[in-house]
Amino acid sequence: MRSTVFGIRFPAAGAALALALAACDGPNQFSGGLADPIGSAGGPRVEIEVPRGDSLSAKPVGDSVMVRVRVRSGVGIDGVRFEGFALRGDPSLGTQASVERFEPKDVVLGSARDTVLTRYLVATEEEAPETALIAVTATDSDGAVQSDTVSLILGGPDVQLLNLEPGQPIQAGLGLNLSATAQDPQGVLELTFELEGALDTTLVRTFGSAVDSIRVDTTVAIPVGLSGALNVSVRARNSVDIIGGDGPVAANVVTGGAGDSEPPSARLEVSALPKLELTDSIQIQVLGNDDAQGSGIIQAGYTVLAISQARQDTLVRSGSATFTPARTGTVAAQFSVPVFNVDSLSLPDTLQYEVTGYLLDQAGNCSAAVSDELQQLECGNRGGAIIAEGRLGQRLNRAHVSGRTVQLPSGGLIMDAAVDTARRNLFLSNLTRNRVELFRLDSESFGPPVGVGSEPWGLAFSRDGDSLWVANSGGTNLSVIDLEQEREVESNRFLTPDVVIFDIELNAGETATTYKIYPLPTGANPSFSDRPQFAAVDSFGSVIYSTKTTLIGDIGTARKAFFEDGSDRSEVKLFVEHALTTPADDFWAVAHIDSIGTSLVETQIGSITITTAALTLYDHVPGFPSQVIVGRANTGNGELPTDAWAELVSKGSDAYMVEGARWDVPSLGFRDTTYVAGSGDGGWVAVGEGAREPVARVLMYRAQPGGATGLSGFIQVADLLTNPSEQVKGLGMNYDGTLTVVRGLQAAYFISPDLRLQGLTGIPLATTGAGAALHPLHADFRTLENPDGQYRPDTHLAFVGTGERTVDIIDTFKFLRIGRVAIRDVVVGPLKAILPFPEDNAGFQCSAVDVTDQAGRFIGQAVQVYEGNDFNAPIVPNGITEDRCVVVKLFGTTSSGGVVVVDVRKADILREHPER
Repeated sequence: MRSTVFGIRFPAAGAALALALAACDGPNQFSGGLADPIGSAGGPRVEIEVPRGDSLSAKPVGDSVMVRVRVRSGVGIDGVRFEGFALRGDPSLGTQASVERFEPKDVVLGSARDTVLTRYLVATEEEAPETALIAVTATDSDGAVQSDTVSLILGGPDVQLLNLEPGQPIQAGLGLNLSATAQDPQGVLELTFELEGALDTTLVRTFGSAVDSIRVDTTVAIPVGLSGALNVSVRARNSVDIIGGDGPVAANVVTGGAGDSEPPSARLEVSALPKLELTDSIQIQVLGNDDAQGSGIIQAGYTVLAISQARQDTLVRSGSATFTPARTGTVAAQFSVPVFNVDSLSLPDTLQYEVTGYLLDQAGNCSAAVSDELQQLECGNRGGAIIAEGRLGQRLNRAHVSGRTVQLPSGGLIMDAAVDTARRNLFLSNLTRNRVELFRLDSESFGPPVGVGSEPWGLAFSRDGDSLWVANSGGTNLSVIDLEQEREVESNRFLTPDVVIFDIELNAGETATTYKIYPLPTGANPSFSDRPQFAAVDSFGSVIYSTKTTLIGDIGTARKAFFEDGSDRSEVKLFVEHALTTPADDFWAVAHIDSIGTSLVETQIGSITITTAALTLYDHVPGFPSQVIVGRANTGNGELPTDAWAELVSKGSDAYMVEGARWDVPSLGFRDTTYVAGSGDGGWVAVGEGAREPVARVLMYRAQPGGATGLSGFIQVADLLTNPSEQVKGLGMNYDGTLTVVRGLQAAYFISPDLRLQGLTGIPLATTGAGAALHPLHADFRTLENPDGQYRPDTHLAFVGTGERTVDIIDTFKFLRIGRVAIRDVVVGPLKAILPFPEDNAGFQCSAVDVTDQAGRFIGQAVQVYEGNDFNAPIVPNGITEDRCVVVKLFGTTSSGGVVVVDVRKADILREHPER
């Protein structure tokens, strides 16, 4: 039912409009005036186009409804109100009431004379199935009001007739393609097309089981000789026998003509990542449909022009998909086109892609498209490929960058990475999946993951290269992965013991002298965390690991796990030597013992009782927990805790004591993520604190056998980083420990083992990136401890991730950025560097140089970048080392949730070199 009413201006039309409709029972007496002259006398004209009037238009209960309306007035439309309501009750009994079913919307136009408005009305919370009315009321500048309404079944299927327009001519002797959709959460059981007039026929499609949504495409033959009006409707029945529909749409059958001469309508959708790797593709979708009486689409295709402005050349690629039999409904063909016409040695290389899509029907009619709007552009030809005649294709400008990114199989958060070059595997600790991801370097694909403990974080290889240590930060243990079997050896999981340090006080009271013991950590903050975070393995096979901060254990620590040959059990020691202590009379700070006992000893001398304080330090022989040893002291004998400590050490203990002091717990521990990195030979380990006031800290450990510990003292660290806002966000150490790169939030800092700052280089957008690594054969850097070290520009290189989606290449003697590699995403996690595999440079001319460490030991061969080890003499592009030679391979985790593999070529190393 459609009704049109006139009246006066009113602020809320629903109630008044409901009364008007109640009085209007029958055909719409006002619907014929839209072609009349429009002026203030006639009032505004309103026509709802969607939902269609005189139909079974329906919506499932609770769905929003789209309303499209045309409003006109010779004096201008001031405002339009959209409403949706139901009439309940009996008007003859005076019980009829209007119930709001959709939230109204008001639109202010400002005297528009002729316009089409589209608005979505949101359903109210009413849930009753019933027939509602959609009403649109317009008020013109003279105050005249007019409304149009259509009925809408609530609780029935939402049905749309897709490809016919009112008044459309239908040619006799051809087929009529019909398309419709129906959706209903209660399920659609049946869909019916009805044709009445010049041709009377009904097409019924039933479904074996109720479906939530369906699209039906079919063709009806229009016999030769027919002419006249043809009304087309479609209706659907849901699982509770409520019917909804669309139409009728009034078309007109005309006598036959020249057959199918109308081309299809096509549109084009093109997408690509903001930056493209050489293995990426451009995604193309060609969509559209043949006309209502078309012969059907038999082919959809594309043409891509890759235009290089720098090289002034263009390459063309095209492709297509065929349809058998021909498609009479809507078609959609998807294509994935690999990038092409890219200069891999000049990355980033920017190209302009021009893309054209086309559709071809069975009668040979062709339409081209260069937009995401439906088009019927004339098809042309370029080198045998179809383009739009006289029109440029849809343009896409993209920079092409280095690297090959592979997404994680099931997402997660990667915390650390380790490269097993012997077996060509990259291991990635996935914190949120409780597993270690296994990335095959040969195939650049993921293999089966290795399940480990809770929240795996740091990774470190054993010295023999057969196992991988995994720090499980969700517990207090470390997993051990067998690299050959690629699984955790459950029986080898390392269970870390609790570690406690003590303050001892000798308290001279009024009645007696007593010892008071303060074990640390306490139950309240500041307190130690025992949960492993990052890890490294030194040259003696000991595991140096940090512990993460938690809400309860707000101070992280550095610890050493070691196993003495012939011992019964491994040991864990806390690094304490670097910590500050607070001077305090009658106090002793103690570490590396098991427990302390105290007692009062009464001695009777004649009638006098003398009470003295006794102290017992308990420990065990390192590696032999059953061999308990003790050290005792009694004030009655003039003994102090230092005497007990000396006795304990003489029996084999590794106890540590500072006399006249208490532990300064904050200086012993770390307040943020604590990074750990080892040198390639295991001789040095760096420990870097993520953030600390006033500055972050980096400490060094020189590998020592057994339980020997010792981090560099705080005094040495204090002059390393002097910017109070700087933080440590990553560490990388060279092969022999002679240089460490510290990645901060502002710059990359380069330090020697004595913690002297050797230089720094700024990092663009450093706060949004991460990752730092040194050349795998970076060694023999000149320091105070290694005065004979030599500068080797071929290998004295650092690689640092930036927020500009690049990896910057830094000479670590000049502290100058000499090159950079553009990549697709930002490196947000660890960055690892290895030497290229032999096949990476197969067929290339790549000269190599021998590399030695600070002791003169041969450690490998590196691709030669410079003539005669001279920074000022880079090898020419096609010299003894070609520009395409891979110097190192980088692996990093990125902002896209994947792993990027980057082949860093000689051309990349020297891209910004002052002599190139």
